[in-house]
Amino acid sequence: MVARPAAPQRSCNAGEFTPEAKGRVDIKQYYAAGLAFKGIEPVPQSGFRRMGGTWRKGEWRRPLSARAITAPTPAAGPFTGTQTIWSGTVAGTVAAVLVSTLAISAGTATFTIEAFVGGVWVAVGGPFAVATGTPATRLAAYAPGQQKTATSLRIRATFSVGATTVSGLVVSAFFESGTALRPRFVDLTPDQGNALACFVTAGIADFYTDTGFVGSARIATVTDTMLPDLAFYSEGNTIGIFHGQLETVRLFLATSGQLHDWRQDLWPYDPVPSADLGGVYAKTDDVWEVFFRWIPDPEAYLSITVNGESTTAIPLKSVGTGLPIGINSAIVPGDWTAWATELALAIEGLPSLGPGVSGVWSNVSGNNTEKITFTFGGDLAGDEYEFSAIIANTADASALPFHTQVGKTDTEEVFSTAKGWPGGATLVQDRLAYYRIPAVTGAMAMSRVAEYFDLNIEGTTDAAARLDKLRSQTNETILHVKDSTSLFVFTDLALYFVPNRTIERNTPLNFVPASEIGAQPNCRPFTLEGEVYYVAINPQGLPFAAQGGKQVLRVTEAVTSATTNFNADPVSLLASHLADNLIRSANQKPANDLDASKGWLMRTDGRLIACQMIRNQDINGYCEWLAAGGGLVREIGIDGKNRLWLAVERAGRTSIELYDTTIYLQDTVNAVPDLAGVITGLAFEDGAELWAKADGYVLGPFACAGGSIALGDAYAAATVGRWIAPRFETMPQVLVTGSDEVVLRPGRIHTLHVNIADTDSIAVGANGEAAEDVELHDTNDQVDAPMPVKTKLLTVTGLLGMMEGTTAVITQKRPGELRVRDIAMGTKL
Repeated sequence: MVARPAAPQRSCNAGEFTPEAKGRVDIKQYYAAGLAFKGIEPVPQSGFRRMGGTWRKGEWRRPLSARAITAPTPAAGPFTGTQTIWSGTVAGTVAAVLVSTLAISAGTATFTIEAFVGGVWVAVGGPFAVATGTPATRLAAYAPGQQKTATSLRIRATFSVGATTVSGLVVSAFFESGTALRPRFVDLTPDQGNALACFVTAGIADFYTDTGFVGSARIATVTDTMLPDLAFYSEGNTIGIFHGQLETVRLFLATSGQLHDWRQDLWPYDPVPSADLGGVYAKTDDVWEVFFRWIPDPEAYLSITVNGESTTAIPLKSVGTGLPIGINSAIVPGDWTAWATELALAIEGLPSLGPGVSGVWSNVSGNNTEKITFTFGGDLAGDEYEFSAIIANTADASALPFHTQVGKTDTEEVFSTAKGWPGGATLVQDRLAYYRIPAVTGAMAMSRVAEYFDLNIEGTTDAAARLDKLRSQTNETILHVKDSTSLFVFTDLALYFVPNRTIERNTPLNFVPASEIGAQPNCRPFTLEGEVYYVAINPQGLPFAAQGGKQVLRVTEAVTSATTNFNADPVSLLASHLADNLIRSANQKPANDLDASKGWLMRTDGRLIACQMIRNQDINGYCEWLAAGGGLVREIGIDGKNRLWLAVERAGRTSIELYDTTIYLQDTVNAVPDLAGVITGLAFEDGAELWAKADGYVLGPFACAGGSIALGDAYAAATVGRWIAPRFETMPQVLVTGSDEVVLRPGRIHTLHVNIADTDSIAVGANGEAAEDVELHDTNDQVDAPMPVKTKLLTVTGLLGMMEGTTAVITQKRPGELRVRDIAMGTKL
């Protein structure tokens, strides 16, 4: 046997490189990268594997239109036990029924909404709970796309107390029509531990668990134009929906375990912050009174301090002579009026003040007591001043000032229907921070500690709410706030960090610039491996944000002996062809030892990019998840169980899917073939190319016709779905001489050594030739059972072709498991 050396490629952690990097062997990650990572993801330890498939959980909803209800008939009460409390007639499809303002007179009740479909009463939704004194508004809905043709509707209720009456009941019906709008995702992990995925479309929110659709909530104020810019805050049993033109909506679950019983109301701001928004506002004068007391008759030199600036000591002077005089002189009285005026003029002469101060003497009944009132009016009105007074020359007289009226300027509410509402919120040090505020774009409002709805900035304790601006005047818009090792504030123009370790009401926040590259809206910054990543805004600015951002940046800490600073460095330049037009981001933690932390990035064109981050190896490996059947990804999100949800559009159909690394088919459903191996009732379009895995055998492809495929034999159970072949292509192989010269000439890869693990389908090719399937069957495999997955070294020789910058390709011709530990290429260059 002749030894044939080969160049090994063990690490693929650098992921897919941009085509501009062909032949750039001087890049240190060159031999850990590839020209194609399509449906292929790096394995941190070595090599790569196929990416996961998806389970279909439903579809997203088309817009709702009103369905007329004729002859609505509330039943006569009082009611006892279970009875029909309302009925009405409809004609056509019904997707959802909204019950509004249902009130009962005593006890509690549950009610169910039913539709008369095909001669049978079928539940639309319920049971929903309602208590005395709390009018109920609930939405009962069929799963998206599952509307039914009905002739009648009714509401059946069960009452806990006999002789209960019902009032205020209003019923509306809806059907789905038109083109499905791209949904928005928000996750919620309720107190009882269920992980919910919520997909919001115009007018409605639909909720899913890993078992499928569980319920809906009506949000009539959310319009189609708001969808792209919606933001969410979710915690406990509550979801907040934010948009600059939407009075903030709150969805919440009130009954533990009843995932269909959603309440909807407005976010309970109490109160909203007020600020000077440039209008003309009423002003109140700041007023201080100074009381004088003395014994027996000292001269008095008074010094007044305002906002830390002090006047000279000015004495009380006699009437007529203008000379200092004893404060209680019985021979020549002191001129208190002149003294008050002179003191006021001295205050006006302080550096930070000016005209507007008046001093008025008032005779106070009682011995050895007088008073002067100082009023800050005119241009000085509307502010509160720090004021103190002291008799500088003697201890026999005293001056005691106190506030009688606090100066302030009336302001206006920052959140309102006229001014707009916050566009986002996030938790910061047990305060809820609200940002993207239309009235003050460069500001964020922070709630009182542990009171997320209290935004009263008039409070003075350290726990009180606050309103912070980047600068007094700015055209920047705060788009994201991220609490990490420091507090980070992302605008459309820059990135700032706040060095304050603790946020306190009476300590100003210091916004320190860290980068002049702003963040893309609706792409929330995320933390991987302890570092913050964000998508850079479209270079043309916020008005063009819908076109997507074009870079991913990592915020790194730069520590010196004197200061701590942060820098934002691009980490996507070597995969710039993938990290382009990004409009959504989500982060996923490692699920097992073969995973790294992963950032998912969705593009405007429906492509989905994954970036694996391993900080201690300086790895940012980009790859692309391919949607089978020409699918376009329209929304992504990670739920409370660290699972990726996708909204995918294919051939005019929509689907909500749950990503799963244990399967390789997409849009997958479970099915049971009949005795002839025929599967019916599949919700795929006619002509869809489908594959099936039945009793361990991979069968297909099949063309779906009328929701049916024929497997050709009987099987106990099957999973059916779409499939697209993954593709890995190496970087071009070039000859590098001992003096680091690159020789460009035609060459070939003649041999491939591929070390596979747990694989049952693989095809290889090289030199621009088509990949060929590699037979993995062994002679000791059972002939009456599916082939087990293989772990072994494959050696493929005799590869044809020759080309300059030759590459090797690893792919599949049929679905199956695929993992490559490493490859080695025998080349002639």
